[in-house]
Amino acid sequence: MNKPSKKTVSRTILAVIFVVTEFFMPCIVKADTGDRYTLDINISGTVVANGSCSFNQGGTLNINFGTVKLENTGNSTVQLEGDYQRELASDFFCSGDTAGLLQMQFTSADGQYETYNGTKVLNTSRGIVAIQLLVNGAPQNMGTWFDVDPASTQNLHAQLVQISTANTTGVTSGDTFTASGTLTLAFN
Repeated sequence: MNKPSKKTVSRTILAVIFVVTEFFMPCIVKADTGDRYTLDINISGTVVANGSCSFNQGGTLNINFGTVKLENTGNSTVQLEGDYQRELASDFFCSGDTAGLLQMQFTSADGQYETYNGTKVLNTSRGIVAIQLLVNGAPQNMGTWFDVDPASTQNLHAQLVQISTANTTGVTSGDTFTASGTLTLAFN
């Protein structure tokens, strides 16, 4: 009996591997995609926010700076004399679900602002002076939301600042100036 050669044995093993591979191959081949079915899902719910805050003093708050001194420095220019700062009574009370970001914003009634030392301030009817908002002693841009801690009292002040030295409106002794805005408290 003849012994098969090594070549013949190798070919036979290779043929068996090929047949076995072909037999199992359909198991790992990706199947054809079938029909697709889709299901639209609508989700709805109700947001319940029953938290509310209100200012303790309510209504309109009038700030009076009293007599403001502008010193004539010549050539139709003036200089503000003194420091004019008044507290803004902004105590508030919150109830209900007060979770969330509580913020305040002081906005100009006419939407107009001036810039003083890089901060937006509330212009007055005379244009020489403006009102700067101080929050806990630091200047705050008017018309911009700022965070409020409902657990602590906010220290808000209105400070009179000089935005121009030119007396282009002809301000004289006894003239008055006005400005108005709205302080808003909201959950944002």
